[in-house]
Amino acid sequence: MDLKSIVFVGLGSFFGGSFRYVLSYVIDHKLESSFPWSILAINALGSFLIGFATALFTVFAWGRGEPISLFVTVGMLGGFTTFSTFSLQTLKLLQAGQIAAAGLNVTLSILVCLLFVFLGMKLGQSMA
Repeated sequence: MDLKSIVFVGLGSFFGGSFRYVLSYVIDHKLESSFPWSILAINALGSFLIGFATALFTVFAWGRGEPISLFVTVGMLGGFTTFSTFSLQTLKLLQAGQIAAAGLNVTLSILVCLLFVFLGMKLGQSMA
């Protein structure tokens, strides 16, 4: 680990977190739902993108520790995806007595994000 890598991860996190905030705001205001659709969508998109990026980095032999790989996967996509927010919103649904919504959120988030990371990887690998 070196200072250059830390800076790349930090910059990526800034962009990923900022984009997450904007996208979450837009989705939440369009749907006006108590269900956390924005977090599900962000986690699914982030899962797809990290699968896609990882496949491309492998196809083009960009190492895991390379600055661009760190910037995109650890920084941008780490800052963009929202597992901690997902966990908090699921807990709030449970505390509000919305057991079915909480269960749906957990189930959809896991299944959709696993599917999307798989699809992203397949798309990235097909570009070889």
